[in-house]
Amino acid sequence: MIGDLKGKKQLSSYQPTQEVIDITKIVKEDYITGIDIIQRGYVELNNRSVIEDTNRGQMMFNAFVDTDFEDPSESWKWRGTRSMARNKGIAMHSQLTANYLLPLFVAQNSDDEVDVQISEIMQDIIEWMAQPINSDYQNSFLQLVFSMETNPVTFLGTEYCEVFQKIKEKQADGSYTKKEILDEVLSGFKAPIYSPNQVLITNAYQRNIQRQKAIIERCYKDYHELEAKYGDHPNWIFVQEGIKSVYNDEDGLFYNIKDDIENDKLVAEEIYKNRREDLEIPFVNGIYMGNMGSVENNPIKHRDNRGAPKYNKIPFGFNRIGDHFFYYKSMMNVLGWDNMLIDAVYEVGMNDELLRANMPIAISGSDKIDSEVMFPNAVITLEDKDSKVNPLLPPRQGSILNTAMPMIEQSMDEGSLSKTMQGQLPEASQKAYTVAQSRADAKKILRAVGKSLAESMVLYGDLMKDIAINNITVPQVQELVGGQTVLKYPKFFLDNKVSGGGMGNKTIKFDESLMGKKMTAKEKKYKSMELLEQSGYPDKKNSIALVNPEIFAKFKYLCKVDVTQMFSKTNEYMQELLVQLRGILANDPYIDMEKLDKKLVYAFFQSEGDELIKKQPEQEQLAVPNNNQLQPATMGRTPVAPTNIQ
Repeated sequence: MIGDLKGKKQLSSYQPTQEVIDITKIVKEDYITGIDIIQRGYVELNNRSVIEDTNRGQMMFNAFVDTDFEDPSESWKWRGTRSMARNKGIAMHSQLTANYLLPLFVAQNSDDEVDVQISEIMQDIIEWMAQPINSDYQNSFLQLVFSMETNPVTFLGTEYCEVFQKIKEKQADGSYTKKEILDEVLSGFKAPIYSPNQVLITNAYQRNIQRQKAIIERCYKDYHELEAKYGDHPNWIFVQEGIKSVYNDEDGLFYNIKDDIENDKLVAEEIYKNRREDLEIPFVNGIYMGNMGSVENNPIKHRDNRGAPKYNKIPFGFNRIGDHFFYYKSMMNVLGWDNMLIDAVYEVGMNDELLRANMPIAISGSDKIDSEVMFPNAVITLEDKDSKVNPLLPPRQGSILNTAMPMIEQSMDEGSLSKTMQGQLPEASQKAYTVAQSRADAKKILRAVGKSLAESMVLYGDLMKDIAINNITVPQVQELVGGQTVLKYPKFFLDNKVSGGGMGNKTIKFDESLMGKKMTAKEKKYKSMELLEQSGYPDKKNSIALVNPEIFAKFKYLCKVDVTQMFSKTNEYMQELLVQLRGILANDPYIDMEKLDKKLVYAFFQSEGDELIKKQPEQEQLAVPNNNQLQPATMGRTPVAPTNIQ
């Protein structure tokens, strides 16, 4: 997009129309603004730039130590790091990723009435999207939390792609023909991670990314990967590996320059997005890859269910800085000074120990004492009665390691997690109080970080909801025998879902036959009984949900995040809690002990706990659930709701 055109210039064969030149000039101006923002120093980052703060944080987390030295006499000194900041970061990561954080949804119809069942359907579809078999969300979430600890900002994107690949198919006569199929690796819902220098903004003091005038995504990809995406575009013939086409304002022409990257086999993809103008224009190595008919025919791809465009990138960070600053203070930034101090103190202490273990001495007199006679149990006779051997270091009055280190470590604990929360138990005499105090302090810190994470996750969930409505739940064209095509809505399967006090499978079906249809109460009841039979009741605890796709897409979904989801509720935690509740509530007439016993068994044995549950008498098993147990499918004003089988 931009480059150094000084000196010898090579005229590019890519010379677009004036309309493309005009939009390229606008994009170039915003690009220069974005580059200036990430390279400028900020008081909020201690006069470091975004790039410098990122590098500093990543080196600290990776326990980088510069072992180069010019003076050989300095080579004996200890060089290293205690890696305290890194250890704190790993402990924080384990706490924040105890569960994969997903947003929750509240569905409202046109009358602002909340529908609990449709809210649950949206939640289930988002959970389905986040499964490893369907997307890379879980892997991205783990990397996202690591990046929050090192970077002043990390962007998480939402994308839905349909990329096709060519395969060879063997024919009956033994020959091969090429056929295009969907590339499942590059297609579907994706949650890519973007580092601070991969998303450029136009205002460093506007936190809401949707209010940015423009954003520019930029990253280097393999030539063949981008060929699969843009290979059919007329301008692809101008794309060269390691060569960028740069516009020259002086003469209005494009010139080729060598891209300043280590791997010249990669190609730069830069996507300009302007939400207010509803423009999304891709450039590959500076070459326009948008609509060839008109520059205006490049609308933003990500849209909500109203058709309004949105930027599909959400910034995440560890702690906010100031009132309006877009970027965050990373965990390595928070612990940076203490981490450097503890390394400096440790270096002084270790060098002191090395010197005392190999004490330098001062000799007066004619006798020679050197390394030849300095060894364990050596006995030396001095001939010169005036010879004296004195140590150069004064007697030790105390070790700096024993005095300064505890204070510095306490300071780092206050900014992150204590040793107790990292798994190091205190002395037995202090154990109960110390553990309780550490947990209380850790919860305060975790909740503060959790709120920052939740703030961004609410915005990200809103983007995931758009993908679910506009891409995941829409019908797919299916070709039948004879060349006919039909539209088929997808089905979603979730296993090990809690249903009726037990664990079972859940199936969500979008049924086009329900569109525009109204059912009486009697018809709803019969439909519910039909689904009940299909689920395998009473032998199985499965559930089936029918959804009206038309009404589902028209709902307004409010996104929220429960911060407590980020705190680990392990099986051990639930086992201990349920055992205590079982004893306390054993004689409480208002508690359903059967369901409590089921939860207790599942906490220990998960789905295998079904074997331990006592079967109900056959007469009770065959009893038809009442209206409270079986929620019928409803239509019209209230959309089709799930049918939960107990």
